Amino acid sequence: MSTSKHVTSAGIDRRGFLKLMAAGAATMPLALAGCSSNQQAATTSTATTAAGAADISGAKLTFVGDDAFAPYRYLEVQADGTQKVVGLDIAVADEMANRLGFTYDFEPQEFTATLASVQSSDTSFTMAMSSNPEREETFDFTRGYYQPLVGVLTMNDEVKTIDDLKGKSIACTTGTVQNKFISAVLPDGDIHTYDGGDQCLQEVLSGRIDAYLCDGAEGQSMRDANEGLVLGFLDRSETKDYVGVYRIMAAKGASFVTAFDQCIGEMLADGTIDELIGQYVGDDFKWGDDTSASGTATTGVAAN
Repeated sequence: MSTSKHVTSAGIDRRGFLKLMAAGAATMPLALAGCSSNQQAATTSTATTAAGAADISGAKLTFVGDDAFAPYRYLEVQADGTQKVVGLDIAVADEMANRLGFTYDFEPQEFTATLASVQSSDTSFTMAMSSNPEREETFDFTRGYYQPLVGVLTMNDEVKTIDDLKGKSIACTTGTVQNKFISAVLPDGDIHTYDGGDQCLQEVLSGRIDAYLCDGAEGQSMRDANEGLVLGFLDRSETKDYVGVYRIMAAKGASFVTAFDQCIGEMLADGTIDELIGQYVGDDFKWGDDTSASGTATTGVAAN
């Protein structure tokens, strides 16, 4: 797993590359995700299976998700000119693959297509997903590995409360928890939905939309990559009923979810996930000593 500063072969640093990515400039062929272009499973003798979990050593899985969702998943240009998906989610998935002995390929898709892809396959999963009763009818979830904030990107005043959003035109990605949240708390608001976060960002940068309601860490990366953007965070007390911890999601009954859940628990306990959050998101987003908000796996997933 790389600890580099994400400098591209063309001399563009991560900040400059993310700006190009958000503008839709990333058009080169996509390599497989992870620390290498082809994930290698640990051998049975070295892979560590989470206690009590089903043995998934040797399994071949597919990670489906948006590849323009920094800092969780984003494209990085390699020395040979190819691109690879990196970020917090990839680092967590790589560590699980190492411990549990499975391999995976990354399949890039817009958020709106991801839910259908995961639902139709018992070997696919996605990450950075909040659970809710509606989703739990169709999907299984691990315990949470990350506790998000809701961010608001604008080109002017910093937005910190729901009241600050009143009277503004608001962009969000279709079907996300941010979309459901703002539709519930501002049912008469001027809300516009788009297939991806990069489209929402462009609407704000162009002045056509006042605010982009987004994942806070995604907003942090977009702010750092685009001069003039202002990022505010809504207090968790305003969003907690709609935006939960980020979990790994798979089709209901997928055989690997119990192993994933117990592995996430081990990685929270031994500090691995906080180390990765500090590397890819920032120290302010770490769990610290209290991981109680990570909760438990959803109904149907075996407990540890």
